[in-house]
Amino acid sequence: MFLVKYFKASFQFESLLTHFDEPFKRLWVYFIVLSLIALFPMNFLIQRQEGFRLDFIEQDFLEESPNWILPSDCSIEVNRLICSNTTKTVLTHQDVTYIFNGTNADIDLSKKQLVLTSDTVIYTDGEGARMSGSYRGFNDTFNFNTYNLMDDAEQVDAMLLFARSIEGSFSRYTILYALLTNTFVSILVQFAFVLLLGAVLQLFRFGYQSFPNYFDGLKFIILSMGLPSVIGFIIGIFVPSFGSVFYQLAMGLTIMIVMLKYGKKCLK
Repeated sequence: MFLVKYFKASFQFESLLTHFDEPFKRLWVYFIVLSLIALFPMNFLIQRQEGFRLDFIEQDFLEESPNWILPSDCSIEVNRLICSNTTKTVLTHQDVTYIFNGTNADIDLSKKQLVLTSDTVIYTDGEGARMSGSYRGFNDTFNFNTYNLMDDAEQVDAMLLFARSIEGSFSRYTILYALLTNTFVSILVQFAFVLLLGAVLQLFRFGYQSFPNYFDGLKFIILSMGLPSVIGFIIGIFVPSFGSVFYQLAMGLTIMIVMLKYGKKCLK
């Protein structure tokens, strides 16, 4: 398989400057695979931490704690909202409408809502999008009547716990969003870095009669990424935020060392 072939070639430094006939399509696939390898520790950390916090509820509650009286006959327990009757309660805070003991019929995609049904939490962003979650974010029973009987300070803490628990119910969405965002942005940055190195590489052409053009230089750079991706992966295991830094640093050093040590031999 060409990926194995390219990976082996990445460690044969004396011949890195002899692969200019390789097709670009395969090299870009190789580039993406190596970028994903270097990104794996950070993506794994994101998965463990359940994504980046969206803060669409907790942040509102931090800025201003809601002064609510919740339906006293309801509680959230065993991954369900349990109420003794079918009465729904509609409350608002900031620009979000909260509907307790609601149904799918209460969903309005043109409004920012949080609809708590018996077994599902539904969030709409007011722009036509929605996402649904269970009550998996609630590790303990949240009794609404107990909340109503608390003093002000206790209610503030209880509301923050409620907000975090609700956001935890959407963790699978936040994880996916965080993984896609981190992967896309990081690969885009690496792509731009490769293009920049391609331009810098042209500075070495002085003193050579035959020197690879810009696009052939990109092929050389991509094939040089094998060792840097491994270094970025290893560093990322221990310090995820520094994995990409060492990845890029190792790329620059690898290209410079290969050019200085093998450039005169491979290029005339």
